[in-house]
Amino acid sequence: MGAGAIFERDRLTGQLAVGLVGAVVIAAVVYGVGAASAKYELADVGAWLSARTKGLVVHVNGLAGKVDGKAPLPASARGDRIEVVQDGTTVLIVDRETGVVSRLDPSQMKIVGSGGFGPGIQVLAQDGRAYTVDSVNGGVQQLDAITLQPAGEPARLDPVLGQAGIGARGDLWVPVAVRGRLAGFRDGRLHEPVDVGEPGHDLALTIAAGTPVVVDSTAATATVVEPSGTRLTISLPSSVRAAGRGGVLAPAVADGTIVPLLVPGTGSLVTLDTGTGRHTSTRLQMPRHRYRAPQILGTRVYIPDETAGALIVYDAASKRFGKPVTVGRPKSPLEVFVKDGLLWANDPDGPGAVVVDRRGETKAVDKYREEVAGGERRREIPLPGTGGAPPVPGAPGRPGRDPVPPSSGNPREPGAPTAPSNLTVAPGDGTMQVTFQPSQGERITGYSLKDVPAGLTAAPAAIAPDAPPAFAVTGGDCGQEYRFRVAVQYTDARGRAKEVLSAASDPVRPCVTPGAPTDVEARAGASGTTVSWAAPAGGGATRYKVEWTGPVTGSKVVTGTSTTLTDVWTNGAYTFTVTSMNAAEAGSGTTIDTQLKGPDRAHKVILNGGSTAHIRATPTGAGAAEVTTMSDNNGDSITVHCQVKGTRINHPRDPKYSGNTYAKVTWKGNTGYMMNFLVDTYTSGNWDVLGGPPIWECAG
Repeated sequence: MGAGAIFERDRLTGQLAVGLVGAVVIAAVVYGVGAASAKYELADVGAWLSARTKGLVVHVNGLAGKVDGKAPLPASARGDRIEVVQDGTTVLIVDRETGVVSRLDPSQMKIVGSGGFGPGIQVLAQDGRAYTVDSVNGGVQQLDAITLQPAGEPARLDPVLGQAGIGARGDLWVPVAVRGRLAGFRDGRLHEPVDVGEPGHDLALTIAAGTPVVVDSTAATATVVEPSGTRLTISLPSSVRAAGRGGVLAPAVADGTIVPLLVPGTGSLVTLDTGTGRHTSTRLQMPRHRYRAPQILGTRVYIPDETAGALIVYDAASKRFGKPVTVGRPKSPLEVFVKDGLLWANDPDGPGAVVVDRRGETKAVDKYREEVAGGERRREIPLPGTGGAPPVPGAPGRPGRDPVPPSSGNPREPGAPTAPSNLTVAPGDGTMQVTFQPSQGERITGYSLKDVPAGLTAAPAAIAPDAPPAFAVTGGDCGQEYRFRVAVQYTDARGRAKEVLSAASDPVRPCVTPGAPTDVEARAGASGTTVSWAAPAGGGATRYKVEWTGPVTGSKVVTGTSTTLTDVWTNGAYTFTVTSMNAAEAGSGTTIDTQLKGPDRAHKVILNGGSTAHIRATPTGAGAAEVTTMSDNNGDSITVHCQVKGTRINHPRDPKYSGNTYAKVTWKGNTGYMMNFLVDTYTSGNWDVLGGPPIWECAG
């Protein structure tokens, strides 16, 4: 996607300029602060921000909003794609145009090493580990964060790779869109990939509270991948599909479990609780500007508006816009991230930056000066949803990538109130909640909910002008989405009753994501494998998907809380996942690992009259070590443990007894393998096949 695209999708922003943990005493040249050899203490709560036009990176005290240290950028890093990646005392300067990565030593305040890794490289760092991800060529490599030398073996994945992230355990996670999978990597080893979407779909990764969350915008789903084996699949509103090529805008990192998603082209803002699978959806009336991935701090969502050089602030608790926060100049690139309970926003090409705390209080930062005395008068930025701001002439953009304020379908006549705006919908268990921002104007008599299908009920039937702006809709089908509008009723100057309609809400379903089943158990039996579980607390599950991997792989969907898998009758190690599902195909799963071994069966010896049969240590024919022999013992009881394919034996006298099927048996305390035709395990006349339950196949 080009640099001028509306809603550019640079999710590496969320990992840039992370705060320095712990006070560091430095002896260095501190630009604009002190002289050479001066000792300087950087703030415990702070962040490094780039000031590219000055050739600097600056350290800002987050509590004071003041610059407390500066260092020069490396001589090679003078382009407009310079990024600061850091965690703890690991501070890396990345030039994404050239692929040169340089390390800044905070104790010396200077560049102490660099390396070239190729244009467009992603660089990530956490807990002393650093990684490079070559999105175009599919290369993944762990680095020594001090020397920038490779640590361990590289790995290859199918390009083009998505924005990567590092989980709480230090593993690197990379979306592989062409496979519809999430790949994990650590210490030179790839993990077993996780299916998170269909091959070729648009995938976006967020590390939420240390856990990988992948949004499949093409399918309008989200998958939470828990290290414990629990997987949560969430059905998102179908409006997510309207994001088009590139998918939704999502933060690379979220401190908590709430992830905000912005849908290009519609202005839809989805706030997703990755812990429970619940979400709300708001159709924001926003101007045609260029936006970056939203960030969340507390209850407020901050949407970087690069056209205005500001942050659009939406309070998800009150469902209202707050006052926009000016960061830099209009048409400025913005770097925005959350770290250590603060939100940081930086204009890398200008002096402006801001620090915002959880209460929404903002401190302006002048990166070019250590002391900021008031500063110049700030321009007013219109609130979205109240008319918005007109498009900035010449603002970069592409057709179809702008959140256009939706029309209510009826022109507003003079003196009429504004239409209700910013409709927010939240699914519930058998309910749908619809809230809105009330209208502005006079002679308003109330509000009503429109587009309620037959069979559904909205309460209250009408809302007074000063009552809470919320409707609850009951009924409906979980497999169907619904959209609503809100009408404001008023009287015109002649006393006639009239109304103004809002734009339609985002789609919503009357159901929530069911929880994970509990007490999952798999047992080997004479009919195959029986898998059982307990329904999730709170209900909501209408069916369950059972998946298994191991010697045998497969899946099936059932409606009860147990099932018998007649195809699973091979001994060995298995992984079973049982996922609760509703009609929207959403749900969470529980995974167990278990060892299965089929039951032993008592059988009779046959076809051994007047002859000698051999029981051997392995199913490898006459060359295998002999355990024991048995002679002329038809009718003896023998324990059959399992059957297995082995080395073919050609019978010297009767070809019909040639074959490669063995029975693992115990006879008179001796355990080994013998030809399967010597026991009555078969009924079809064909002894040279694996019969299946009740006799299982031996482990390979």
